[in-house]
Amino acid sequence: MRVALLLACVAAPLAGQSVRIRLENRVPAAAIPIIDSLVQVAGREGLPTEPLVGKALEGGAKHVVPALIVRAVETRLDQLRDARALLVRGGDAPPATPAEIATVSGALRRGLPPPVVERVVGALPSEPRESALHAIADLVAHRLDADSSATLVIAAIHAGLRGGRLLDVSHAVLEEQQRGRTWAESFVRVRDELPDVPAAPKPGEGTVQRARRPSSVSKAPTPL
Repeated sequence: MRVALLLACVAAPLAGQSVRIRLENRVPAAAIPIIDSLVQVAGREGLPTEPLVGKALEGGAKHVVPALIVRAVETRLDQLRDARALLVRGGDAPPATPAEIATVSGALRRGLPPPVVERVVGALPSEPRESALHAIADLVAHRLDADSSATLVIAAIHAGLRGGRLLDVSHAVLEEQQRGRTWAESFVRVRDELPDVPAAPKPGEGTVQRARRPSSVSKAPTPL
């Protein structure tokens, strides 16, 4: 026990040093001590710290003033806390892992309503949720109903689909819409096809480097 405590005491300053080293000359010096403190708080709370560092570096790259960089990092910390609280409300078995917290926070930032995310958490207690939330967010980004999107993706998982196949499901819905069907008709048709939803076509050889999955959403740069 004493050895573990000693290692923890040594590791904390070293972690702080690594954060400061990453921020030096890339973030205004006046902001670094506060950001470092916020990162340490997140670490002690079991929250992911990389989103905070990334937000600070983003502000530095955009030459944002120190006060606004700190405010943006504080906001991101609050978002991570909200994501963990949502996991708890959804019935996620504690402790919530930093990866799960980051996944939920990302889904919320992409515009998924908190009740929908909570529903997915509750419906998939022992399943990885990243691909599911990503597929639902793709549909919501195309202005499709969030609850119906969640219902379809959860049904796909229950039908045995996982990982990238869930993105095939969201792509299939968008394909049906392009054929002139309403979103409701598209959901019904794709659900009737489960689990045999066709795979989304891969980009041609000449466009591989710049290609994105057809169901993905191009996001404009967001303000800090």
